[in-house]
Amino acid sequence: MLTTLRIADFAILQAAEVTFGPGLNALTGETGAGKSIVLHALDAALGGKATDKIVRHGAARAEVEALFEAPWPAAVDELLAEMGAESDDGTLVLRRTVAAGGKSRAWANGRLVPVAQQRALGRLLCDVSAQHAAHRMLEPAAQRDALDRFAGLQGERAALAALHRNWTDQRAALAAVDARDRARADRLDWLRFVHKELEDLGLKAGELADIEARLLRLRAADRIARALQEAHGGLDGDGGAAATLHKAGRSLQKLAGAGRDIEEFAVRCRELHDLARDLAHDLAVAARAVHKDDRELGRLSERQDQLQRALKKHGGSEAAALTKLIDITAELDADADEQRRAELEHRLAALQKSLDAHATRLSDARHAAAGPLGQQVSALLHDLGMPAAELRTDVLTADGADSGPTGRDTVTLWLRANRGEAGGALQAVASGGELARVLLAVQRACAGRDGPAAGVATGAAGTELAAPPDAAPVAVFDEVDAGLSGSVGLKLGRFLRGIAAQQQVIVVSHLPQVAAAANVHLQACKAEAAGRTRSVIASLDVPGRERELARMLGEAGQGETALQHARELIAAQRDSQSGDTTIAAM
Repeated sequence: MLTTLRIADFAILQAAEVTFGPGLNALTGETGAGKSIVLHALDAALGGKATDKIVRHGAARAEVEALFEAPWPAAVDELLAEMGAESDDGTLVLRRTVAAGGKSRAWANGRLVPVAQQRALGRLLCDVSAQHAAHRMLEPAAQRDALDRFAGLQGERAALAALHRNWTDQRAALAAVDARDRARADRLDWLRFVHKELEDLGLKAGELADIEARLLRLRAADRIARALQEAHGGLDGDGGAAATLHKAGRSLQKLAGAGRDIEEFAVRCRELHDLARDLAHDLAVAARAVHKDDRELGRLSERQDQLQRALKKHGGSEAAALTKLIDITAELDADADEQRRAELEHRLAALQKSLDAHATRLSDARHAAAGPLGQQVSALLHDLGMPAAELRTDVLTADGADSGPTGRDTVTLWLRANRGEAGGALQAVASGGELARVLLAVQRACAGRDGPAAGVATGAAGTELAAPPDAAPVAVFDEVDAGLSGSVGLKLGRFLRGIAAQQQVIVVSHLPQVAAAANVHLQACKAEAAGRTRSVIASLDVPGRERELARMLGEAGQGETALQHARELIAAQRDSQSGDTTIAAM
């Protein structure tokens, strides 16, 4: 509930502290006295648009504070916790300042917050009909919601939405399986390609090292041959090491009797001679075997390059590439699991069948309720000053289409406001005042149909009125009685008071019949001080209220007769809460 609105230097309001009460709060006053300023200030406190034009001339800044008391929707507490501005005592203060230079700041419970977050809080706390509630009725979704409330289809809607969520989840799961299968198919193609590449490579452990050694020998063939030949020449021939050792051995042999050591030297010379001869033979054989094979050199070079490129792609070594081949072979041998797909497809088919059945039942119920809703709203519009109005509810069902969370229906409210007019979709033909009354008529037609969970309240003449399940705790109606007669105003006042049994209602009104139904009556008036005009907002006591109603009734001089008429009007609206009282227009 909004308890206090403090306003400072806002337009022509120098300073005001407006106190609201539970139930119906009516704000009245002459044209230009400042009624709309109060609503503009409230909108600023709720995070609405505010420019430096609202700052009172000569002031440094405009400031507005709105004090709310719990209970309020749980979403308010969640948002406050997110902002770090929790309420410890069941109160919430929204503050807004706008400097003369245009800079705007917002606070929630003393914490500086972005204006967007303050606006989000404001929407949860206060439903300002003049700004967005009536305009929401122009949206097809809101028109469908109204028909569903009238037909009592909230349970069916909730069940359909739950089914649709489940269906959506299962479809997403199946899509994920399809995606995995597609990814697996792509991977299998890649694995087959890599497997063939490795298989065709015919890789063997140690092959690359062997090739590198052979290439080294082939590329050095000429140098090796020369070295072998030179070594052979140094051992064999007349001047070679073998001949020299042979000659030395023979010389020592001739001196064999000279001592045992001489004999040993001779033996060793013969042994070295034999080794030199053998080595010379082997060197000659090796030299003859060495030759440069260009074809083999090319083949090995090509194989070396092939292996190096393949190993770079597949692990960097022969061991890594061979391991990869083993792993890929195992993965290619594994079978894809189709059981999950089959289960999901079966479950999705069952959900689709159930979803279609629920959507069909919902469509049938909407078609059945469309006529009665149009008839009741039309009758209420007649009572609200639109005697020739006709409202029709058209339901268009998209047969064969998948059901969404709200079904397959598009609901359109069709209005003909005056006799002789062509009429059309509500969003195309309704004026602001007509739209406001359509909203009230739809609310009344739907009242009491949400069940106890929605919060049912008793209004005038025993009429049950119910706030929507997600209703803000405060409802504001601006100029909703524009163009209405006194007799219609009586009914509108009773209707608003019925709503006020469920929500705190603030209404700006020009009709005394509406203001007389209020629990709290506020008056805006102009005053002059120091040569400047300012607006003053006062909470009226009983005598003040009677004088204001007499003024609104147009009774000249506000004499005793006028005051008596005001008292009778207050009593009639009060008595109407417990019985159907009919009063002639005053």
